[in-house]
Amino acid sequence: MSDWRDTEYLWGRSPADSPTVPLHYPLLAVFAIVVSIAPSTWYFSTDQGYLLSAVVLAAITVYGVVFTGVRLSTDPAFLVLFGGYWLGLMVQYRFHAPQTELFYVALSAPLAVFATVVVLPRFVEGRRQTFAMALTLAAVAVALVGILVLWWAGTADTDLPDFIGEEVMGLYAIRTVSVFSNPNPYGFFMMIGCLAALYTVLVRGGLVWIVALGICVLGLIMSEGDAALAGVSVGTIIVLAGRHRLLSFLGIGVGVAVLYAGIRIGHVSEVMQTTLMSRINLWVRSVELLAADPLWGIGFADVGSQIGIGREFDHSSIYPPLSSDTGTSSGPHNSYLYPLLSTGVIAGSLYLGSLVYALGRGIRGRWTAWKGFVVGTAAGIYVYMAFESHFLGGLGVSSVVFGLFVGLMLLTEPEESERESRPATAREALATSRLASALTRVQQRAAERDGTGSRRESRRNG
Repeated sequence: MSDWRDTEYLWGRSPADSPTVPLHYPLLAVFAIVVSIAPSTWYFSTDQGYLLSAVVLAAITVYGVVFTGVRLSTDPAFLVLFGGYWLGLMVQYRFHAPQTELFYVALSAPLAVFATVVVLPRFVEGRRQTFAMALTLAAVAVALVGILVLWWAGTADTDLPDFIGEEVMGLYAIRTVSVFSNPNPYGFFMMIGCLAALYTVLVRGGLVWIVALGICVLGLIMSEGDAALAGVSVGTIIVLAGRHRLLSFLGIGVGVAVLYAGIRIGHVSEVMQTTLMSRINLWVRSVELLAADPLWGIGFADVGSQIGIGREFDHSSIYPPLSSDTGTSSGPHNSYLYPLLSTGVIAGSLYLGSLVYALGRGIRGRWTAWKGFVVGTAAGIYVYMAFESHFLGGLGVSSVVFGLFVGLMLLTEPEESERESRPATAREALATSRLASALTRVQQRAAERDGTGSRRESRRNG
């Protein structure tokens, strides 16, 4: 008994529901997420990272389709909206602008969306807590590597990598990028890790997961990724609301206190005057370019030179500039404006419509801790997308994670199974009892009529 209590104290409570998929299914989902870091790391070139991520997603897709019995399906309305966007890409490539970047965007979109929106959510759904715990541990490992890189940069007699050792919010020189080449994608990964760790603490408890949450928060702070900080603030409130409504008010209070502290130390003003103002200039210029050709947009080639603001970056020879993958980018730094700018108002609106529809589907239904985690994480990514650029159907880490959570929001939960799984309320039990009593009285009266009719018939015959 003592050993059992010690284990629960460290690792928390085991889930009450029996798993419906093998253990390696959710681990494959986390593996795909970790591999998708490759385009953003300093170890590979950006194009090598894209290729590696595509190979892994293709392999997992083949495995899911051929070697498993998992039922693969998605929402028809989402398929129509995103399919219309993809057809717009093909039409633009065939009849308007046969660009290399456009070709690779159109080529990777079906593979990445099928893998992340259709296959991986089914792998995750059958072992929810396993997925959250594995994702938490992956984020902890990346955060610890970030601390190690900061220590190495401070002790080794070499030039410091970019961003390493810079001041965080003007206070302490502890900024790091871990395995990434830029703090922005590192901040995104730590945002996802924080929300996964928070969900795990809420549903399991356990000292290990509380410590893991602290490490993830430290990693997020050390990245100083402002878009990720904004996203995690929104996501945390929703994840807490999934557990209990009152906890969301606690999250709001903590968020307000943190924002007040950021204002007092001057970090909020600095971000507004530098990062935010530069983003706004890019957005205004992007709208001007879109207004010049609202049908087709500007395409995906030479985006930076056409915008003409700031330094141009040439990270990839096959993909358009995406700040969520490379951090630095000459694109518009906005995942809602980018598809409109590059594909035109019609195709871009279909793409954005698919994202809005997915969020609406996620919000519907019975609210649980898991739904709070899924919708909260997705909402955090939606906020992040307002300041950084990626595409659903891309191969970078933010695109892969986003596709997975879009797929989780689109998973259908039949109302019948929900009614069977949830306990009946007192009102439902009373209504059921009254209905049963009424049916019993009707049956008794029918039997009495039948008996009376039989006696009358026998008298006539007699």
